[in-house]
Amino acid sequence: RTLGIVGLGAAGRGVATVAKALGMQVLALTSSSGTDSRGANDGDIPRLPLEELLPQVDILSLHCPLTPQTAGLINREGLRRMKPNALLVNTARGGIVVEEDLVEALEQGWIAGAATDVLTVEPPRDGNPLLDCRHPNLIITPHNAWGSVQARQQLIDQATDIVLAYRRGDILNCVND
Repeated sequence: RTLGIVGLGAAGRGVATVAKALGMQVLALTSSSGTDSRGANDGDIPRLPLEELLPQVDILSLHCPLTPQTAGLINREGLRRMKPNALLVNTARGGIVVEEDLVEALEQGWIAGAATDVLTVEPPRDGNPLLDCRHPNLIITPHNAWGSVQARQQLIDQATDIVLAYRRGDILNCVND
């Protein structure tokens, strides 16, 4: 199986690590910063333009921010490029996937299923096409599903580790280098 990742930051890299451990081939979208297809900083994760990435993946996992460049990135045209047995997972941001197009893709069998914990408008409103969709292979969960007591404790522990490391002169989880 082949996993395609859009957004190869910390979350995307974590998903890639798990996918590789499960024996999956991992591909990623060419970065907006111009990283070439050899993925100079990505080890063995090839980067491809979207039109080449989509037809190759069995699962497409989204982990990018919502920006003017990513708004509507996964739309009717892209969904039609995917395999009919492909799955789409959006844990990034609502608005990256055009919701009406995703409903059409599911109903027309362009893709096999989708899972998301984000919607374009949150909190959701009546009339959201995904919430109105009754397709059996569409899963929608709250974006705050991570908010268990254990998850929140882990966040506190990580913040403590970051502060203690900083006091020692070390930097952990730097995102601006």
